[in-house]
Formats: sequence, C-alpha cells, structure tokens
Amino acid sequence: MSDLKSSDASISDPWSQLWDQTVLPSWNLLGSDPAAVALREHWLAQKSWISNGLQIVDIGSGPAVLARLFASMDGEHQRKANPTQWLCVDQAQIPSTSVSDLPFVTSKFGMPWESLSASDHRVNAIVSNFGLEYVSHEHIAGGCASWLEKGGRLHAVMHAQDSVIDRQSALGLSDLNLILDELGFPEQVAALLNMKVTAPSDSVARIMHGVEIRDAFNQSVNRMKTVLDERGDAQSALLDWLVLSRDIVQTVSEGTLSAAQENLKTLRVLYEAERSRLTAMRSCALDPSGMDAIASELQLSGFDPVHVSRLECSLGTVAWTLDAHKLVQAN
Repeated sequence: MSDLKSSDASISDPWSQLWDQTVLPSWNLLGSDPAAVALREHWLAQKSWISNGLQIVDIGSGPAVLARLFASMDGEHQRKANPTQWLCVDQAQIPSTSVSDLPFVTSKFGMPWESLSASDHRVNAIVSNFGLEYVSHEHIAGGCASWLEKGGRLHAVMHAQDSVIDRQSALGLSDLNLILDELGFPEQVAALLNMKVTAPSDSVARIMHGVEIRDAFNQSVNRMKTVLDERGDAQSALLDWLVLSRDIVQTVSEGTLSAAQENLKTLRVLYEAERSRLTAMRSCALDPSGMDAIASELQLSGFDPVHVSRLECSLGTVAWTLDAHKLVQAN
C-alpha cells in the first residue's frame, strides 16, 4: 500500500497550517450556527468599552479576528477620530499580509505572548477569543498584571470541557482517527488509484485485477457511511473524504497519477494538522476547578472584581467567559 505519511508539505504547527489557508477562525464569528451566533453576540456586547482609543492586546489573536470584527462595526470617521490600537499576538506563523488592510493593528506573529516584554507594551485592555487558555496557567495572572495599566480590563472567552465546541472536537477527532489510523483511508485511495491506471486491457483479467484493494476500499467506504448515517450529521471529515476519493478515482489517469498521489500526501498532512489542532483544543479546555484557580490567581495579583461565567446557546455551553479589572490602587 502506498506510503503517504511523509511529505515535504508538512508544517509542524497546526495553527500555522490553519492561518496559512484562511483568516476565519475554526469557529467563524460570522457563522450562522448557534455557537457562532452566541460568540459573535457576546463580543459585540463588549463594544461599549472596547473603543475610545484604548491600547489593546489580543492574545492568540489569529489574523486579528477580533480587531477585524470590531472594525467592521465602526465607520471611517469613528476610526480616524479616536482609533483603538490593537497589538495582535499569536505564536502561529501567520502571514503578515493577513492584517495589511488593518492600519490600526500591530502584529507579533510567530511568538508566544509570554516571550514579549510587558514593559514595552503597556495596555489598557487584554482580550482573547480562545487563546488565553493556551498560555501556561501559572503565567496568566502575573502576565496580565504586568501588561495592564491600573484600572485596565481583561476579558477572555476560553474553551470549556464538555462544551458544544469540545463535544464537536471529540467527534472530529474520532472521525480523523478512523480515517487516518484505523482504516488508513488515504493509503487505500492511493492504492486504488494505482490499481486503476495499471489495470490490464483484457476484460477478464481486469475484473480480477486488484480485487483485494477494491474490496478493502469498499468496506471502508461502507464503514464511513454507516457512521455518518448513525450520527445524522453531514458536516464531517468522513463526508469530505468520501467525496474527494470518489472524485479523484473517477478522474485519475496514467498522466495524472503522480499529481493525484501528491495531492493525497498533502491532504493527509492537512488532516493530520487538523487532528493535532483538535487535540490541543481539547487538552486546554477547562473544567470549573481550572477556571476557579485562574480567577483566584488573578485576585491575588491585584484584580477585583473577577467574574467567571458560562456562555450559552440553544445547544448548551459554548465557552467560559472571564472578566477581570485591575485595581487602580497600587499594590
């Protein structure tokens, strides 16, 4: 069976892989599903204070996702009159061109927030949309206290265990483990492509050619279809692979075999990166005790009040929200 597990297209950081392809987060704030709507409405409700010339740092910003959302609500006159300045920090390798249309954004991509000097970047507000929880938890409170001016505000949306997002991530991981490991489906598709272009011209010999490869492929297809039918959800990596395998097999020829095989290698790399990303998301999702610990550390570091709550939608909990104010009095 063809080996697709090594490719020059591999990228070690799955987040860099994601942002190299899109400026939309994994949970699109402009989406129409209940979780996306809840996230968007939550952030739009913060507009009343995320304005008026603040100096803001966005931790785990992606390609300035929040800055772009808030800018879309401001008129040109408002942006010029009293612009809010954003410092967008993300350890992923994000193309600088992704924020070239946002003159009020300074980007620090390819480096973790913890590595930056707070004395060089004093700010009025720290925000984060699914980014702060990736920071080492013992650094969160002290780091935020160092960066924020007195009276500054921290506001973050953070992954929650057993949330809508966490549950969907678990399903995604299950699908990817089935595709990539249990079935080895990319390799089965590659073997089927090779079998098709090397089939003999004799009709009888052609029927018997690669029968075991065809049978294994068909069994995997049936397994994937069964999972989809039982779940009743068409949005899945399983469906993606069913469609792309059908299209590749139908169109492959001797002249296009090499390109098709390379395409499969690249696709495997992309889906491996997605699996790593989902694994990281689930590993950093916080339970109530984890949030309580962060809140307690913030209070010890000079934040009061500190509020932790759940962001809900019709499907259940979407995320944690964390809101904390740095005391005006010096400690």
